[in-house]
Formats: sequence, C-alpha cells, structure tokens
Amino acid sequence: MHYSLAQQSHQGGRDYNEDRTAIYEREDCVLLVVADGLGGHAGGEIASQAFVDAMGDSFRKATPQQLAKADSFLTLSINYAHHTIHRRAVSQGFNVESPKTTCVVCLIYKGIAHWAHSGDSRLYLIRKRKIREATEDHVSIKPGREHNSPINRCVGGLESPRPEVSQPHKMKDGEILFLASDGAWASFKPEDLDDYVDPQHPSLGLDSLLQTLENRNKAPSDNLSIVILFWGVKQLESPNFDEFEESNSIQLLDESIAAANPKPEEKAEAEPAKKFDMKDLDNAIYEIESFISELDEKL
Repeated sequence: MHYSLAQQSHQGGRDYNEDRTAIYEREDCVLLVVADGLGGHAGGEIASQAFVDAMGDSFRKATPQQLAKADSFLTLSINYAHHTIHRRAVSQGFNVESPKTTCVVCLIYKGIAHWAHSGDSRLYLIRKRKIREATEDHVSIKPGREHNSPINRCVGGLESPRPEVSQPHKMKDGEILFLASDGAWASFKPEDLDDYVDPQHPSLGLDSLLQTLENRNKAPSDNLSIVILFWGVKQLESPNFDEFEESNSIQLLDESIAAANPKPEEKAEAEPAKKFDMKDLDNAIYEIESFISELDEKL
C-alpha cells in the first residue's frame, strides 16, 4: 500500500479545542480518526480524547482476522469507545450523560476502505477534484434551520451511538480520503487541495488550508480538524502522528496522571506527582482484552 497522509487541527474562534484527530498504522492497515466534542455539553474534550484513545486501543489489539471484518470491527470499536467515554466521564467528575462527541473513522485494510460515522463529522472520497462519495449527517432537519440542525446521533451520553458503516471501497490511485469536523468541512471545496496541499508533503499545507477555511467561516469559527490521505502517492516527508494525540498507549485521564504530566509553564508550581497505580493499568488492559473477546464471539 502506497499512500501519504497528515492531520491538523485549529482552535478557531472558540475558547477551547474540543476536536481530536488520530492516525494509527499497522502492516497492511491504517486507521484514520476525527472526533468533535460537543461544545454545548460539559466535557466535550473529555469525550473526543477518550474516543480516539479507545479506537487506538482496539486497533492495536485486534487480530488481522478481526480487521478483515471491517464493518464489525468499526461498529464494535465505536461502541467500546462509547463505554470508555462513560468511564472517563465518571473518573473526571462529570455526569455520565454529559460528555459527547461526533466521530468519523476510516479503516483501510489491504487496500479496501470502510468508514463509519455518528453525528455530523464527515468523510469525503475525492477523485479528480470531485466529491464522489460522502457521509450523510445525522441531524434532525427543522424548517428554516436547514444549515443549523441539531445532531441526532453521537458517541457518549445515554443513547447508543448507532454508527453508520459504509460499503467496502477498493482504493484507486489518485483518490483522496478527507475526514473533517464540521468547522473544517463547512466552507471546504475540493479544489482547495490543489491550492494548498502537496500530496507528497501533505502536512506542509494543511495549516494554511485550515486558516483559509477558518477565515471563510462565520466568526467566531468553530474548531477545525482534518485528517487526509492520498492513495497511490509516496510520502516524501516524515509524518508526525503524535502531534494531536495525547498518548499512543493506554491512558486513564484521572487527576493522578494529570498531575504527573503538568504543562511546561506549570511545572514549577505543580503538586508532586502521585505514584502510578499499576491496578489502573491492569484494569484498562482487562477492559481491552474483554472487548477483543467480544469481537471474536461476534465474528
């Protein structure tokens, strides 16, 4: 598989960036993730971070046979992320119904792509400057509010996420997968990629593209996030997949770990870090292994 890829996120005009993106790779396989925490609900950033962490955990633990059943893998992984958000919400002192996120994810295994989404984060399949396929937003359209309709599906909260999974798509050279939060797709045009992004060096132009999209949006702009993949292109730069992920390993976002990782400007005044609790790590590993066992039973 030959491809180039990159991810980028902008805060826009919001006080916080509640978007999260992630890229995970294995042999013959890559997983692309965008999550957009719901700003009208407490803990949107908790939900979006828990989502990308859980998807990464599932991806790393899954067997090749499980990844080959992409529709089942994506559905079960998103539901696993849903429950991960619940647990992390409680550990952070939130009500379980509050932290929520939309999501769009794409799994490419041996050149076959499947994508899934819940809410209004989108995936576009672009070929020859045209959008050939696109996810359909999960929104409740109300008369007079066609461009500002409330979403009716998400991950986290009391209702199940009900992800919508695509049919398999065999990737062709020259095709582009564009995953974005609503702040990024709102004013995006496929020709923007020609103007800003070099397929062999995709990360170099994403920052300028997002700035352009932010300027087009009605102020104050929402958070904007993009994950992009160019199929059949050899990447000539070294991609940094960690820039917008807090961790590539199992992470429990509780106060003890937050204390152990203060921001640079806070280190001088931070409380002494608490000793890491191996029991927390064991519990996290058990949860992931239980998920994989459930996945085996489903397959």
